[in-house]
Amino acid sequence: MDAIELLRWQIRDCYAWLEMTLRDIRDEQTNWRPPGVANSIGSTYAHLMITADVGFHSQLHGGMPLMATRFKGDVGLSEMPHAAGGWHDWSRLRVDWQALRRYGQAVCECVEGYLDGVTDEELAKPVDMRPHGLGMWKGLDIYNLHGISHPRLHGGEIACLKGLQGAPGWELRWRSGIEAPA
Repeated sequence: MDAIELLRWQIRDCYAWLEMTLRDIRDEQTNWRPPGVANSIGSTYAHLMITADVGFHSQLHGGMPLMATRFKGDVGLSEMPHAAGGWHDWSRLRVDWQALRRYGQAVCECVEGYLDGVTDEELAKPVDMRPHGLGMWKGLDIYNLHGISHPRLHGGEIACLKGLQGAPGWELRWRSGIEAPA
């Protein structure tokens, strides 16, 4: 097994885990606001998918994100969040869960598609994150954040929000079925 094979497996396994966490969410659960300052399931998922869309399509590959092309005007949000806004700016969003899921699944498919062609050169490629106050990154940092860390972090939040509404967060003893590299 080499490092790229491991990265591919980790991201595919992580996205499968996220999908398992999301698959039984009902429309009425998505805009429920918990007490305190936590965001809803819908706004948390929107944040997760929009940042992955922008991270891979724009920041790493220099193109336009899906939300500005194929899904322009059809992301499923009451308004588009402001790039300069903070995490809690997402809390005011209301979502159309079915439209947001279609967009999110397309983002996931694109991320997994990038995995097929990922190279050492792409992982070493400099990515300018200074406009976001994050300095210079490498392509590997984009894959790690939007392919592994972010989905696990926010997927855990979504599981907790499901639990606060009386639903199980995820399936016990679940396994992705994604074959680990040898």
